[in-house]
Amino acid sequence: MSAVLRLVDDLPSPEEEPVVMSAVERYKEIIEGVTEATRRMRARDAERNAELTERLGRSQEQVAEINEREQMVRFGAELHWEAAKKQLWNETWLRMTVFPSPDESVPQRPQSEYNAAMDAAYEALEASLQKKRSLLRRGRER
Repeated sequence: MSAVLRLVDDLPSPEEEPVVMSAVERYKEIIEGVTEATRRMRARDAERNAELTERLGRSQEQVAEINEREQMVRFGAELHWEAAKKQLWNETWLRMTVFPSPDESVPQRPQSEYNAAMDAAYEALEASLQKKRSLLRRGRER
């Protein structure tokens, strides 16, 4: 029933002649509007696709760089660990364990700070062992 009723404002005024359009013309008009909207939508989609493809590429490059840095840090840590084990081999009182797993509870800092701390710890180990060896040599010379 509501489809049959029309508002008074929608009725053409008596002095205006109603525009009569054939169904074919109206169909063509609707199709042109839909075609234009589809064209604009596809253009926006193409722009968005290009933007997202570029962002994805950058993200993949960042992930690859991060993975490479992680492998390098692990390799460096393992080298330090193996070198420390070799230097401490004669220290029978020291019980050597397997390579420790990463401690992920430490606060976030630049990786370079952690690398520097790892290098400093290894250098301190070397220095203390060097000192001990020189003291042992001096004791033997007496």
